[in-house]
Amino acid sequence: MIDRDVYYFTRFVQAYRIPILESLNEKLGGKLVVCSGDPPPGSSFEPLTGSGKPQYRQICLRNRWFRGETLHYQYYMSAFSTSGIPGAVLAEESPRSLSLPGLLRYARSKSVATILWGHFSANVRAFGSNDPRDRFRIRMAKRADALVCYTDQIADQLSNFVSKEKIFVAQNTVDTEPLLKMYDRLREEGLRSVRERLSIRHENVIVFLGRLVKEKGTDILIETMTHLKDRDHLLLVIGDGPERAQMERAADKKGVSIRFVGALTETEELASHLFASDVLLNPGYLGLSIVQAFAIGVPVVAPVAGTAFRFHSPEWVYVRSGENSILVENTTAKNFAEAVQTVESDRERFSTAALQFVRKELSADRMIDGILEAIQFATRTV
Repeated sequence: MIDRDVYYFTRFVQAYRIPILESLNEKLGGKLVVCSGDPPPGSSFEPLTGSGKPQYRQICLRNRWFRGETLHYQYYMSAFSTSGIPGAVLAEESPRSLSLPGLLRYARSKSVATILWGHFSANVRAFGSNDPRDRFRIRMAKRADALVCYTDQIADQLSNFVSKEKIFVAQNTVDTEPLLKMYDRLREEGLRSVRERLSIRHENVIVFLGRLVKEKGTDILIETMTHLKDRDHLLLVIGDGPERAQMERAADKKGVSIRFVGALTETEELASHLFASDVLLNPGYLGLSIVQAFAIGVPVVAPVAGTAFRFHSPEWVYVRSGENSILVENTTAKNFAEAVQTVESDRERFSTAALQFVRKELSADRMIDGILEAIQFATRTV
């Protein structure tokens, strides 16, 4: 057990992360202090941030943003001046953070253990590229006492640059237990009843879950739907962002049935819309939407990592193409449509595999244990 506070520094807290942080706080004996600010006004992240009063202590910090969301500086010193020196600093790993070097340096000067938690990789470049942002990531990783990666694959790649003993894995997930319980309730209710409750009259429903930004493939998403007109399909869009207006115009022009429901942060509402869907189609980069879809038994169709214009977030390794999802290599709208129809024709098998993967691999407890191991290691080595 850690005997002093652990400060977690992050740009802002998204709603899906709150239950994870609450559980981490519980396992730390109430010693977690979340130090965070707000996303920039008008950001696509704004609808995803948490509200209410979480079961952990909070310190509100001032964020300063440059070039939209490209670079970020957080005034971290106010956390120390108002609440004292902690036993450990757990910080969000990000090449966007101009304040991270100073935070690590100050913590070290006070003999405070430092742990970085995050991607350690980019969605637009191969791991360990010579890009200045990737070199920055490696420099920060070398300075920290422990590192928490999202997947085993990222941990293996990172071990080429830093000592393997200080690398830990906390497989990135949401709190899947409430989603799995909702799945059981929804399955008992039945697909037809759920769709009637949501006023969905279409035979087939394709869902998109994520921020509406170009990197998510919003343009090819609409084009893919035009290749599914031989059947009665609805595109259900969960999320919001700057590309919504363009998507609305394109759908209207091409005669695509589409429904925008906005960013859904309530578990029951999100689960119901996912359950009403046959396939999650994400033509851009993948992230945690995989976990949310799998926990409701919804298979995924997405591009193979490295194709088209992006790599994926680390969570893409949860996808087993041909088992719980399909990854498309030649990323045309027609090929995405064919993959969707392949999943639809054998959906029960794909759905079962998706659920099995979540139940076996992606529990919140397993993730939290990985973070705790890193904190305990770091505090022992300082």
